[in-house]
Amino acid sequence: MTLHRRSAACALVLLISACSSNSDAPTKPAGPAEEQDLSNVIYVPSVTDEALEQMVAIVPKADARQVAIVDSPDFSVPVPKNGPATFKFHLLSETAHIPGLRFAPNREASPKWRRGLHELMQLLVPERIAHAHGEAYNGTAYYLVITDQDSKPILQVFTPETSYTPEALDWQHLVEAAQPLTLEITSAFFETNNVPAGGGPFAGGKFQFRIE
Repeated sequence: MTLHRRSAACALVLLISACSSNSDAPTKPAGPAEEQDLSNVIYVPSVTDEALEQMVAIVPKADARQVAIVDSPDFSVPVPKNGPATFKFHLLSETAHIPGLRFAPNREASPKWRRGLHELMQLLVPERIAHAHGEAYNGTAYYLVITDQDSKPILQVFTPETSYTPEALDWQHLVEAAQPLTLEITSAFFETNNVPAGGGPFAGGKFQFRIE
């Protein structure tokens, strides 16, 4: 590939990225104090760490339709410690089957100019950029964080599913952590690892519970 073609390809990549990204969403201030430690996150296939990095860089929005409802375990009583509990939840928008109350943001079909740019980019950039951690993620995903009494993260999970059962060792860490614990759920919709306009992320809520 000539230098001219490579420069044109880079310009097209930046243009498409700018058009498809969630440019209206406020990003978190840069700086070490604002950075989240994602080194211990558990990734459930087929989400990617690139998608999570995009998600946590944006301040979560409050949307009543995206509030999470915990189905199990029952947090009104202590959760038994004798075995890993399965955390199941759903979003409020999934409860009421009303037109328009769906998680994926309403978007019209991709405009012709965007499809044209995409096709041109494929022509100019035959060397496809490989995703270091698998295919780019598309769809809804959930970031679950369980912290202890001192707000220290004990378990972090990024998953496309609305349920998760910790491994035995992770469950033991939760049992031994300073009680009570708090489960925080954040959700977002992704297009090729990016959060598009209207895709969130959304604050699902914080839920306090104890393991005894």
